[in-house]
Amino acid sequence: MRIIRSGTKLHLVLSFRDMARHLASERGRTELHRGVIDAGRKVKTRVQRATVHQMALKAGNYQSYVVAGTRGVPRKATLSYEIFGVKGGSKIENYKGLMSVKSGGRAARRMNAGRKIFDQGTVRSGVWNNPRVFKRSFANAGGFFAMRPPSAGTSSVAPKALWTYGLKPGQPRGADGRFTPRGVRYGKVRRLFGPSLMKEIPKDESLAIFLKDGPVLLEQAVSKRLTKLMRF
Repeated sequence: MRIIRSGTKLHLVLSFRDMARHLASERGRTELHRGVIDAGRKVKTRVQRATVHQMALKAGNYQSYVVAGTRGVPRKATLSYEIFGVKGGSKIENYKGLMSVKSGGRAARRMNAGRKIFDQGTVRSGVWNNPRVFKRSFANAGGFFAMRPPSAGTSSVAPKALWTYGLKPGQPRGADGRFTPRGVRYGKVRRLFGPSLMKEIPKDESLAIFLKDGPVLLEQAVSKRLTKLMRF
């Protein structure tokens, strides 16, 4: 059992290389490899179930996000089975425990304490054992967003997510009665995203399940294959 790095990704690797030294025949190696695959598929399922709980995903995201974004790749040359994720962060709306709080409410005041006014947000998360309010966050039309810090070159036009309609008594007007800029510069708005699947698989609950169940399932699957091989 080990973790390997491939580029920026971490892979969980279920391996049975040591036994291969004692089995020189091609048939024996093939049966060993099939045993590794049998175990790898079962371990992959358990890892996926642990990951969906670990990431606090809402119901309906197991198949569409976790299963669809997890790969199990057998490697015959090394008698191993790699388990890894290929998807990045999912939309924050797919996670449990999110809500929008009032900017002047107790939760916002407590979790924004010490932040500059522009860094304060109103989207609260209670998942991942890390209660917090995201910086510069806000809710709009059922979605959760955050504004990047304003800097030179940003726009003086409010992002669409902040647009309002109807009467705007606080908006300055020119001599011709038309609206004029407020003189405020806005950073770009982006959607909030949760943890990345490819980063979550090789740690915490997922890793614990891999290390706990992997050796047992591997021994069972390979022993079954070897018992079959020894009959002939």
